[in-house]
Amino acid sequence: MSVLQFSIIFAFLAMLCWGVGDFFIQRTVKKLGDFKTLLWINFIGGLGLTPFIIKDLPVIFTGLNLLSLVIMTIIQLAYGMFLFKAYDRGKLSVVEVVMIGELPVTIILGLIFFGERLSWSQLLIVIVIISGIFFISKTRGNWLDRIKEFFTGRRRIWEKGVIFSIGAVLFSAAYNFFTAFNSREISAFTAVWFPWLLSSLILLVYAIWKQGWKSFRQESYSAWRLILITGVLDTLGWLSYALALIKEELSIITAIVAGYAVIAMILGIKFNKEKIGAWQYFGAALVFGGAIAMCFLT
Repeated sequence: MSVLQFSIIFAFLAMLCWGVGDFFIQRTVKKLGDFKTLLWINFIGGLGLTPFIIKDLPVIFTGLNLLSLVIMTIIQLAYGMFLFKAYDRGKLSVVEVVMIGELPVTIILGLIFFGERLSWSQLLIVIVIISGIFFISKTRGNWLDRIKEFFTGRRRIWEKGVIFSIGAVLFSAAYNFFTAFNSREISAFTAVWFPWLLSSLILLVYAIWKQGWKSFRQESYSAWRLILITGVLDTLGWLSYALALIKEELSIITAIVAGYAVIAMILGIKFNKEKIGAWQYFGAALVFGGAIAMCFLT
């Protein structure tokens, strides 16, 4: 099996796990809240990957590796909080499509820091994806009426959760970059393990301080099945993404993985009975079409 085939298999596995995982993340967030969901996902991933990173422990403290991993942890915390706030307040179908905005931002980071190249056709696709995100983010109705209502304070023109989604996009792209960097400098397992374990410990201290151990334990136990499924799926997704990035370009893998939003959007419409308007379907078509085209042109 070639290196490219190896990377593409793991990219598609990441796409599947993230798509289904995000559906379960939203349900967990609505039951437990954002920071406790992030805590348990990170704890499950950190604990589960610990046996696989023992040999990497000396490398973590070599050069700037530790600093890179700590920065990655901070970014991961910010990314998770923004994303889970978006899940809590918005529609899964809308949030997932906006999150594909991480694709062009991640590609730009790959261009700047990894020396990857972007052709004119790829640049056009990036513009199409950004345009699609704009359309999927607006609520139904006439543009001029909505703009007037926005400035007069009578009605919002953006879907709930979109602002948090945009924040998550920026931190997600940075996290994608550091995942690729640390997967190559240390290992794919450590790139996932370190920020997840450290951030889960930080969040655990905060949770116990905030509500007490007994209350935290009882609330978490009531949703243990949902927590376990969500944690395992998200861990497999991020590990697969990290493994795919070891030898392959960041832009190629991120473009393929972007299809996870298709899976999550379908699940949101099917099981959450979410409804989106014609402009939003048009935006989704632009984003999905752009993501697919990027796979062939990258």
